[in-house]
Amino acid sequence: MPELPEVETVVRQLRPLVIRKRVRSLAFFDPRLGPPPREVFTDRRVLGVQRVGKQIVLTFSATVDDPELLYIAVHLRMTGRLIVRARWEKPPEKHWRAVLEFEDGYLDFIDARRFGTILMARNVEAFAPTGLDPLSQRFTARALAKMLAGVRQPIKPWLIRQDRIVGLGNIYASEILFAAGIHPSRLAGSLSQKEIEQLQDCCRRILNKAIKFCGTTFSDFQSATGESGAFQHFLKVYDREALPCRACKTEIVRLVQAGRSTFFCPHCQPKKSRPVKSSNRSR
Repeated sequence: MPELPEVETVVRQLRPLVIRKRVRSLAFFDPRLGPPPREVFTDRRVLGVQRVGKQIVLTFSATVDDPELLYIAVHLRMTGRLIVRARWEKPPEKHWRAVLEFEDGYLDFIDARRFGTILMARNVEAFAPTGLDPLSQRFTARALAKMLAGVRQPIKPWLIRQDRIVGLGNIYASEILFAAGIHPSRLAGSLSQKEIEQLQDCCRRILNKAIKFCGTTFSDFQSATGESGAFQHFLKVYDREALPCRACKTEIVRLVQAGRSTFFCPHCQPKKSRPVKSSNRSR
């Protein structure tokens, strides 16, 4: 499933490719997406592309007949993709769910498992996530400490709750905890202030590094230009069960938490808290 780094990658790639493009039409081909928005998109221009949580939000200009801006939010879910296509290129042969047509090309929505969504609103606040964005200015160690206070849930399942922190997902939560030296089974409310500061810092560093390498691709994810991510080549623990830890050579362990696989190093991430010190685990 595309998480925050993959969504941010698509957003950054789309901006130079679609901003200022004039729209001809918006068409849906999948009944699961519902009827196309009643608002007319013809002659509107794309003014912006931004990430709101895990959604890709496109802003459309006003028109003579409609003085208000329009916003469309695309949620990729499990297998959704947004691909830019030139006018001379053929449309997708499979899983083509929607298309935004410009004067000189197309933006195709492709989704094999059909879980993705396309929603429209008159204000971008309508798409605001319930959880905190880990790359926002609001995501501070102080804010994280307040959220974790008294929590009896293990830290790894807590981190992937979208109503708490948006867009970490299974892969990045495992990598972040490894970089922070925190055992995934530790109760979230048991972390010390130093550990919380380390966790907040590692969230930012791991996510930004993943964005730098255009996200992680194991099977489905492709960017807006049809390319795969490369962060999978830098994973320290995820999907490395029984392989030696890249930092200490201890065997990586897999455990199941809330139905999801978690990977960690028993040496670098001890069950009991110990003084936090700098390391090369997140480099």
